[in-house]
Amino acid sequence: MTTYRYTLEGDMPLGKSDLFRLFNNYRVYKYIIELLVDLDITDLSNYRILEPGCGDGNKLRFFTELRAKPENCYGLEISSNSVDLCKSLSPNKMQFIQGSALDMPFEDEFFDIVLCSGLFGCFNNEKDIRVISSELSRVLKKSGILFVLDLNENFNSIYSGNAHVMAKGFNTFDSKGGELEALLEEFTVISIIPAFACEHYGRFDRTPAQVIDLPRIDASIDAGERLCGYTLWTFFKKLE
Repeated sequence: MTTYRYTLEGDMPLGKSDLFRLFNNYRVYKYIIELLVDLDITDLSNYRILEPGCGDGNKLRFFTELRAKPENCYGLEISSNSVDLCKSLSPNKMQFIQGSALDMPFEDEFFDIVLCSGLFGCFNNEKDIRVISSELSRVLKKSGILFVLDLNENFNSIYSGNAHVMAKGFNTFDSKGGELEALLEEFTVISIIPAFACEHYGRFDRTPAQVIDLPRIDASIDAGERLCGYTLWTFFKKLE
């Protein structure tokens, strides 16, 4: 199992990459909020939320901004170093646990919302993805919702010039061909949304985008004018 190093806040000088990273998060968060409101899930105070493969915990912390209680937010990570990092960056009451998404240490139907961000792209074995799907279905309530943010069919072409990224051998999923949906057999997809284009955004003259450019970029992604390397899938748990 590959162990990834996450950059601690304060380790690197502030730069444009921070702007684009936060813009990417905004693209994801605005649609999560919209979907929750449309589904009339507007009081998260008693909702239990899980992020398996939570990285540095930033997307799980986002739910506390939606007034989910920190003690109801759980992160699962295979690396003890990542668990320690999450704890150092997050409110004390948030719960970060070392463990595998293939065998989650949680009771049946324990969670109301699960968010998987980049999790499935780390698994090239379809059998493992199906095992994770079964585990997600087990720990998610019948009324639960599953958000999946992961790599789509455009990712490799967008990053083809980045040898460091390509060397990681990430798995990608055809967002238009039902590839991920076929692997998550216990779930029904209700929404598929292009999330963000790539890690870095530029103007036509190849200079980095400015703040004034971001609304135009945002609109162009929504209009389908700019290819995205990441997609946000939203699923319901299938009822037996």
